[in-house]
Amino acid sequence: MIGFDTTSQLSSCHILDKEALDAIHHATLEVLEKTGVIVESDEALGILDEAGCTVDHRRHLALIPPHLVKEALTRKPKRITLNARKPKNDLKLDGSQMFLCTDGSGTHTIDLETGERRSSIKEDLAMSAKIADHIEAIGVYWPMITSQDMPAPARVLHDLETSIANTEKHVMFETTTTPDEARFQIEIAALAVGGKEELKRRPIISSCHCTIAPLKHDKGPTEAAIEFSRAGVPVYFLPMPQAGATGPITLAGSTVVGNAESLSGLVIIQMAAPGAPMLYSSEASNFDMKNLRWCAGSPECGLLTAVSSELARYYEMPSTSAGFSTDAKMPGAQACYEKAVTGTLPVFAGYDIVGGLGLLDACTLFTPEQLIIDAEIAGMLHQLAQGIEVNEETLAVDLIHKIGPGGNYLTEKHTLEHMRKEHFIPELADRHSYEAWKKAGSKTTVEAARKKAKEILKEHQPAPLEKDVQKEMGEIIRKAERQLIRNT
Repeated sequence: MIGFDTTSQLSSCHILDKEALDAIHHATLEVLEKTGVIVESDEALGILDEAGCTVDHRRHLALIPPHLVKEALTRKPKRITLNARKPKNDLKLDGSQMFLCTDGSGTHTIDLETGERRSSIKEDLAMSAKIADHIEAIGVYWPMITSQDMPAPARVLHDLETSIANTEKHVMFETTTTPDEARFQIEIAALAVGGKEELKRRPIISSCHCTIAPLKHDKGPTEAAIEFSRAGVPVYFLPMPQAGATGPITLAGSTVVGNAESLSGLVIIQMAAPGAPMLYSSEASNFDMKNLRWCAGSPECGLLTAVSSELARYYEMPSTSAGFSTDAKMPGAQACYEKAVTGTLPVFAGYDIVGGLGLLDACTLFTPEQLIIDAEIAGMLHQLAQGIEVNEETLAVDLIHKIGPGGNYLTEKHTLEHMRKEHFIPELADRHSYEAWKKAGSKTTVEAARKKAKEILKEHQPAPLEKDVQKEMGEIIRKAERQLIRNT
């Protein structure tokens, strides 16, 4: 597992100083206290009412006083561990390393064989999980697409079962919309680790819950977040204000809106389940006034994401964010340069987890090729993040004396020992001469990535779940399908 060292000088870039962060924090407290947030859940409103908020139950509006925000911040843990089905893949979110996560919840895929765009199916999800499981750079698997060939009310359960079965890494997801779904998902995850108490001790799943900008918490996802928190499953709220549409046009103003949504979610969860593990997150971006769309691949998206990392450190919370985002519709130049731009700042801003790998078209389209390419882009950023180590061994003065003018270092032991540590060796990027590249078939990067994806799917097999566990998971899903379909 590759972890990016976030303690190096390069991995500590700053967009805002302490004074600016203080200003955002105080502006957020004022918004929470005077404007408030809409909370559609009666359960969550009751929790806030009992905690001391001013609540208008008719309007579903809660005004949150600053002292409750402060109390919630003192209750939450500063550090958490995202456990995995195989403990070797556990991730300690302690601020010293940054890990990568796949992007998730897409609805379409480009078929690996035909090249045609179509709705995603459960088989595609299993394929994406296997590829992600193989890629060393990826630490967390987010179900990249949804099983649209399965019944809609129980689709999230099919997605979770397939994810756990096809990766040994931590599984993070976002599609849970009701507390009933959450309870069934908890049952499925508990089966994989040996029971609900073990899941609470070693949560192999975590759940993201999108807020609705500006300043609104939807009923179902909020109640699902409460359910997960009481089961010990880490949760986080994901604000997505669009600067100029669902947030102020200024990036600072949209940051305040997103921060208010995050902190109000923190208050709800910490009042409902004190000490529950939580992360801080944001996927704020800008609204393209020309095309009237949310932007995934804009430089503003990268800036806003980096700022939310600084707010996470300000509040001493583990953090996760989008990154490597693009509006491109196919793998290619636009996808690569937008993913490089939107991924660089989050990587160097010091997040615990940066996501976004593998999806195109504003986070809706999965292609195996792009997942492979994104891992290479991330590897290059990882190399940059290491910086240059300067000590007696790396200065190599004795070796320079030994080789002298006109010599070469190719056969030296020192070269072999430091080659992989200090040099990025690409799997996709072609560094051959033009003649050698042409002789080998003139493959494009996308073609090379497609070949690599097929090799992984042919050769890599994650450790399977025990047969009785698979059987019980299937029974839970069938039970859930009956119940959830009745409820729709």
